[in-house]
Amino acid sequence: MAKSWLSTEITILFSLAVFLIFSPAPVCADEYQSWTGEFMRMGAGARAMGMGNAYTAVDGDIYSSYFNPAGLVSMKSRQMTFSFRQLSMDRRFKYFAIGSRIGPDADFAISWLNVGTEDITGRDLNGNPTESLQDNRNSFTLTFSKYLTQWLSLGLNTKLSYWKLADDDAKSFGFDLGVLANPLRNLTASFVLRDINSRFKWKSDRWKKTFSSSDSNGQTIEKEDKFPIYYTGGLAYRLFNKILLSSTVEYIEDNPLGLNAGVSYEFTERFTLRTGVYNYSSLDELNSESFTAGFTLRVSSSLNLDYAFATDNADNDNIHIIAIVLGYGD
Repeated sequence: MAKSWLSTEITILFSLAVFLIFSPAPVCADEYQSWTGEFMRMGAGARAMGMGNAYTAVDGDIYSSYFNPAGLVSMKSRQMTFSFRQLSMDRRFKYFAIGSRIGPDADFAISWLNVGTEDITGRDLNGNPTESLQDNRNSFTLTFSKYLTQWLSLGLNTKLSYWKLADDDAKSFGFDLGVLANPLRNLTASFVLRDINSRFKWKSDRWKKTFSSSDSNGQTIEKEDKFPIYYTGGLAYRLFNKILLSSTVEYIEDNPLGLNAGVSYEFTERFTLRTGVYNYSSLDELNSESFTAGFTLRVSSSLNLDYAFATDNADNDNIHIIAIVLGYGD
């Protein structure tokens, strides 16, 4: 019996290793392109970033409401989290979420994500400095997750996003759909579609006001920025109840496949250490991967302090994330 169990463990680990090694093959477009709504895809919380944001197949905590809503249903208690990170160019990133069970086989959560910066130097049509501008972006999410069978769960996010840039603003409404399966002991597999139907719709009177006195053709400008659908698939495996291995393959239209991979190890009941690689691509010219590390300190049975560090080659800077996770109730 023990030999059979060990054989199964080895088979699963080998499969996960193959998934990690061969996933980042460049089978899509040759040129990297930016996309709308990138601030909503930066991750959430220090636990996930410490593992390279390879979190779509990790279930059982409040961060599933961000990475894969289907994983929320296995949350063992009511949870609440708040995380903060300081980015380059004086940008800030805040995330808050709270979730609870609403039945024997269903959970829900609400969350808020905010990214913004102040003191952007505005300029007129001649390039001369004007007043300081603000860039403020918010996304509000309602998550619902339910078991379909003992080994399969489904989750849905409904997201309302609001972007205010100086005197202009735009709104977006969209969905995420996630599936989480537990086909083998300690192994979970995920598939998530994010930003279904999401698009920012801009309507600006700026040019109409600017040209109204000198140009009768001045008019309101309307523009629509559609979010490309974000596809992710992942695997996670728990070994000896102390080690968690996870990986996620990401694909966004007109971009190369990306790979996130991470590992965590629970040294004691009070201390867990993590490390990973985030946004790895085999296209050398991108050079955008980040190496991450972090830890969780369990202060009490209901309070955890999380920290994560990540390199940021794109901005030639480092990222520090601090988070608290509060669990309460059964």
